[in-house]
Amino acid sequence: MDEEQKKISLPEIIIMAMIVGGADLFDVFVNLAAAVPVIGQILLFGNWFVDIFVLAIVQFWLIMKGGIGFRKQATVLVGNLVEMIPLLDILPIRTATLLVVIYMINHPGIVKKVTKPTLNTTRN
Repeated sequence: MDEEQKKISLPEIIIMAMIVGGADLFDVFVNLAAAVPVIGQILLFGNWFVDIFVLAIVQFWLIMKGGIGFRKQATVLVGNLVEMIPLLDILPIRTATLLVVIYMINHPGIVKKVTKPTLNTTRN
């Protein structure tokens, strides 16, 4: 597929990866700082707002870029919701799911091939 035919361009991918990757790095920082008595608790509380803010930005952006569809929206939504679980948010799940969905949007033919049901016509 040509670069001109892709729904999401490389600069958009880089910008969204920076936003989501930055939120993932902030999650790591917050989890490491959680041991500090007062500041850690404030950061943990503020981290929920960062997670919700990034979730809203990513979902809205994907809808605007053609990410409408249950598989695409559910994939990113699950990745963002997993990031809200304490101790699991250290993993870069949100970034990984975003990149998977961007690939699904830019390569719809591959997604159709993977999800196409196959019939087993051989009989014994």
